[in-house]
Amino acid sequence: MTSTVWDTALISYALEANSKFDTSNILNKAEMFLLSRQHHRTGDWQLRNPRTEVGGWGFSDINTFTPDIDDTTAALRAIAKSAKTSSSVQRFWHRGLNWVVSMQNSDGGWSAFERNTDKRILSNLAVDGAKATLTEPSSADLTGRTLEFLCDFAGYTLKHRAVERAVHWLLQHQEANGSWYGRWGVCYIYGTWAALTGLLAAGVDAGHPSISRAVTWLLDKQNEDGGWGESCLSDSRHSYVPLGRSTISQTAWATDALIAAHSHLVPAIEQGVGFLVKEQKYDWTNTYPTGAGLPGGFYIHYHSYNTVWTLLALGHYLQRFHTSGMDIDENNSRH
Repeated sequence: MTSTVWDTALISYALEANSKFDTSNILNKAEMFLLSRQHHRTGDWQLRNPRTEVGGWGFSDINTFTPDIDDTTAALRAIAKSAKTSSSVQRFWHRGLNWVVSMQNSDGGWSAFERNTDKRILSNLAVDGAKATLTEPSSADLTGRTLEFLCDFAGYTLKHRAVERAVHWLLQHQEANGSWYGRWGVCYIYGTWAALTGLLAAGVDAGHPSISRAVTWLLDKQNEDGGWGESCLSDSRHSYVPLGRSTISQTAWATDALIAAHSHLVPAIEQGVGFLVKEQKYDWTNTYPTGAGLPGGFYIHYHSYNTVWTLLALGHYLQRFHTSGMDIDENNSRH
């Protein structure tokens, strides 16, 4: 199974975030592909959500009836601009948005494929990996990313009940050290990036204690070269394990989170950007898996991740600090 829909949506979103490049032709073709892959067939998710119209997207090109939250919000980000002006695209948009909101769990968070499937008794069955395969509780990464989508792309605010509940869930599930655990990425860096950007998009003040603790945690994990790197062992040990080297995708996540949390440039952001644009080394760290499949079981190296998340972080850097007319290399050489 290939990650065609996921990659296409993410690449489109990253290119949209870098408006100085003329990618309209590429994005138009990508949009047509994504619109053709919105689901129309029913699936298992309807067992606990029977009254909602089909409207999600799945991970792969051939997946036509198993949508998930992350792919759906990624696809919706990619078509968001067109949905504002095209009535035909708006129909796809509204079906997808309605599906995402309807999939919120009763506890306020979001999981990937179904809603309200966190039956703890199943995790005690004598099945290898039972907790990860037989239950699907809300996760910080999916809740944070969905929250960021709803607020930054769909215009939701803290006044909306779904947003209020999601914010409450994230604040209640922050780790004692200030981080969040990410289910579908490695691992605490991924979860913290997703939760931070989601909370900030929802309007939680950057000075809120939870935000401050998360920022402090990220700053503490930055390596001397300006990047970040976390081992897959974090997943099985349930605590942060440094990789000993920085990776591109994890550096992009951490840098993007700090960009969202600051109204002005700080050294950690400049160092993170510097790593992304100048100090990338083509060695084993470039293919180190930072996507999670089965916790403690298998992990995924997405070939697009190093490029996609770097583009996104740099695009947000330029937008946030008004340096769109300045070359990034030139800007970093001054510090």
